[in-house]
Amino acid sequence: MKWISIWLLVFSQAICVYGTGNGYLPGGRMAGLGKASVALPGLWSVFNNQAGLAWDVGWQAGIFAENRFLMKEICYEAAGLTWSGRPGAFGLALSYYGFSLYNEFKAGFSYARKFGKRFSIGVQINYLSVQIAEDYGSKGTVSCEIGFMYRPDQHWTVGMQVCNPVPLKLSDHPEERLPTLFRLGAGYDISGRVLILVEGEKDLENPLSGRIGMEVRLARSVYGRIGIITGPFMVTGGVGFSLGKLQVDIATGYHMTLGFSPAISIDYSFDQLRDATIPPKHL
Repeated sequence: MKWISIWLLVFSQAICVYGTGNGYLPGGRMAGLGKASVALPGLWSVFNNQAGLAWDVGWQAGIFAENRFLMKEICYEAAGLTWSGRPGAFGLALSYYGFSLYNEFKAGFSYARKFGKRFSIGVQINYLSVQIAEDYGSKGTVSCEIGFMYRPDQHWTVGMQVCNPVPLKLSDHPEERLPTLFRLGAGYDISGRVLILVEGEKDLENPLSGRIGMEVRLARSVYGRIGIITGPFMVTGGVGFSLGKLQVDIATGYHMTLGFSPAISIDYSFDQLRDATIPPKHL
């Protein structure tokens, strides 16, 4: 029964879910926070909300891997490279999902810019390639994402992302389109030690999915995280370690039927300079 459930999950949801980023939001920190990420600035905003890139300074790079339900056939891998400076922020996003019989590759280039001290906008152009073995062949298409972020003070952050504003057609027989997806969320930093995140996600066909996450600073360089995802229901948890310019985040999600999905990301900041108008990176 477990194998049947997994294969149904892969082939019935892969194109419409992964192609928009729904359920595949990279970053070990986000994986521990119930995937709540639209209100988190930083490196992985290159996938999760491009407007968040504008709040950093300098070069950053990172890699991420998630072994969904401990099945190598549905592993998800991603890498990001960003640079932020006076003319704005630029990002490169690469990701791969699947195995030899079915896989998806996504590449995106993004640009973000702050408007004033409290608001930023980001846009991204993606190329998505889907390949199915045997006689099905492959198909590629171009899509876009738009992100917004508002930070009224040192405590609140509000983020919004729209993926595929125009539902592009991926195949004719059967007809398959990349769905339009909306994500809206907020984060509240309590005294620099506790971060609460709440987020909702909705496309034009499926019910609203909710995410809640909490991060606690346990020590100077150690952070603990927990989260909840609805639709389907999952619980998550993880830890993060800040080692100078290096950040290591480890997490796992648990689905009551399909089991565990361990994940890890390793980020490196080439520059120590940061924008003084926002809290430290972990918040």
